[in-house]
Amino acid sequence: MTTITREALYALVWSVRGVDAAARLKLSDSYLGHVCRALEVPKPSRGYWRSYDTDNAGPVPELPAAGPGTRRSWTTGDAIGFARTRKPKKLKHAPPPVRPPAARTKNEMHELVRRAKDDFLTAQPGSDGFYLKPRRRLLIDIATSATALHASLQFASVLFNRLEEAGYLVAIADGSEILIRVEIDNYDSAVNPDPARPDSPLPWSPLRPTVVHIGGVPLGLSLVEVSEKQHLAYAGDGNFVPVAEFNQAEFVGYTWKTYRRRPSGRLKLTAYSPYHDVPWRHQWIEGQKSTLEGRLEEIVAVLKAGAIDLSLRLEKAGRFFT
Repeated sequence: MTTITREALYALVWSVRGVDAAARLKLSDSYLGHVCRALEVPKPSRGYWRSYDTDNAGPVPELPAAGPGTRRSWTTGDAIGFARTRKPKKLKHAPPPVRPPAARTKNEMHELVRRAKDDFLTAQPGSDGFYLKPRRRLLIDIATSATALHASLQFASVLFNRLEEAGYLVAIADGSEILIRVEIDNYDSAVNPDPARPDSPLPWSPLRPTVVHIGGVPLGLSLVEVSEKQHLAYAGDGNFVPVAEFNQAEFVGYTWKTYRRRPSGRLKLTAYSPYHDVPWRHQWIEGQKSTLEGRLEEIVAVLKAGAIDLSLRLEKAGRFFT
């Protein structure tokens, strides 16, 4: 490992070009910029060295005095420490800041859920006729029908509050780093698997992933109401009802039956790596008599272990998560 002080880093970046300085530390030029920001060391602008070659670069700025919270050195591989010091960019469409966990009571609706509630309540079903399609996309990652909406929002709130009670911030990714949302389906392969007929795409997905930060590592979170293949009878006017619920006194005898996928009311929570080249995923699906809320402590424990696992995968891949 290599350790470099603020003063040595300052001298290095102002004596040679960025790519050469980064090479000496065995970093990329972009990550060198991250280290400079973490140690509050000014770095030459992109056009500095071109101006330097023509003697028009101007004076070199002084190294600012280190404040009480300023880091005095950096060691290669110290990615978590950097994650705690990075200042996110201010974006035009960034979501409002989330209140700290201490500002909430145990049963209070989590702020991310509260901000999304009206959008989901006023949303109409999408092209599939069941799953809601809110107008806005800068919302928490939930895909549900109107029937399961209350249960989805309630569990999301309970989960987010429990994670923040454990000290793990839950937020919508602010765009200051490239975090992806993996493809999420509404399929439960354990119930009526039908690989020959894949699910149709969900009509709505969020603009950015919902993430929980555990030890400096972000994990994506997505909550989806799973669908099930149901045996349906045609009841006229484009309507279908489950064969078991078909009432001959209410409907004229059906002309045909079919199998179609419909929302089941059961929820699936997917946790995943938001890094496209470093995969990790785990999911929990409700049973007919078991709920996700009943597995809350298991979920929190697996997420904590998952963050450790993902950090090791990132290190092995040569990635410095931010």
